[in-house]
Amino acid sequence: MFKHLKYGVVAAGVCLGLAQAQTVSVSPASLAKPAEVKQPASISLALNAKQQASLGVQVASVQASGQGQVLASATVVTPPGKEVTVSAPYAGQISRLMVGVGDTVKAGGSLASFTSPMLGDARRLLTEASLDYKTASAAAQRDQAMFDEGIIPAVRLQLSRAKQEAAKSLLQSREAELAAAGMRFDGEGAGYATGVLKSPLSGTVLEAFASVGQRVEAGAVLFKLADASQLQLDVQLSTDKAAQLQVGDEVSIPSRDAKAKIIGVSRAVDASQSAHARALVHTKGTLQVGELLSVTVHSKVNPSKAKADNQWLVPSRAVTQWRGRPWIFVADAQGFVAQPIRVLSGSDDVSLIDAPLPAGAKVAVSGVAALRALLQKDE
Repeated sequence: MFKHLKYGVVAAGVCLGLAQAQTVSVSPASLAKPAEVKQPASISLALNAKQQASLGVQVASVQASGQGQVLASATVVTPPGKEVTVSAPYAGQISRLMVGVGDTVKAGGSLASFTSPMLGDARRLLTEASLDYKTASAAAQRDQAMFDEGIIPAVRLQLSRAKQEAAKSLLQSREAELAAAGMRFDGEGAGYATGVLKSPLSGTVLEAFASVGQRVEAGAVLFKLADASQLQLDVQLSTDKAAQLQVGDEVSIPSRDAKAKIIGVSRAVDASQSAHARALVHTKGTLQVGELLSVTVHSKVNPSKAKADNQWLVPSRAVTQWRGRPWIFVADAQGFVAQPIRVLSGSDDVSLIDAPLPAGAKVAVSGVAALRALLQKDE
């Protein structure tokens, strides 16, 4: 019995020693250093010209890029206060149109003839208010003369002046009502119940929502005008891109031969989780109000550690996702090389990437899905 117990104690000691030996062999330093994740290597795809044509593969050259470029999308807009909407002042009818979409008008120029019974009634009330003011003014002058001669007391003169002030206030109110309507009552097409809608600024007619004979309610939008002599860019940004921009950064739009300068950056995001920046256009080029395009912001702040020699501009459609990271297909003599990259910035049209590419390299911009399918087939 004691013999078996002795052997059992010895066996337990051996097991304990082995456990202690295994525990000591794992050092804290080895736990602190996780295994390094190797970057995926490029993969070659051998394709001849006939195979490339059958897959619909086309290539485009990459462009070298310097540090500090941020790609984004922007909408061409007018500065605040340079785009206005003309609406119907009363319920009525469009009796004549003087302008159409694309026409240029001056401030105070004619837009359309507008007829409304309420307009005629407003003019009648204005005439009555004008007559009441004239009557009250004459009565006040008469009472003033009688007061100077000592015929009437001061109280009567005060009452006459109060009536004059009340009539004047009513007249000003009627005049302000018609002035707010934005109409004039002279020239061709004007009548007692018909006025001519005036343009509030010099600019271009962007939209016309009414037609001749159409009956509209009060407040219905009839025209939209904009002064396009000065343009701005509304730049849509991610929060990371917005952190790289500051006032004074230059913006270039090569596709429109236009340039702008950042005048404001908002770090707040909208419902689509996009931040915004405003840029004032100083070289207009061929920009048009309302168009959406890709822009390049030359930021003075560049948090990227990528070398400028490895930064390239490529069409966004050349970038594809595979194995959880972006890739491009670089053309070579045998076909294509699938190259893993890092996307630094991008827009709908162009992407700024970090990749070791040779100068003058060409990448696939169509048939990319077919090339990616060949990679997945080899897995």
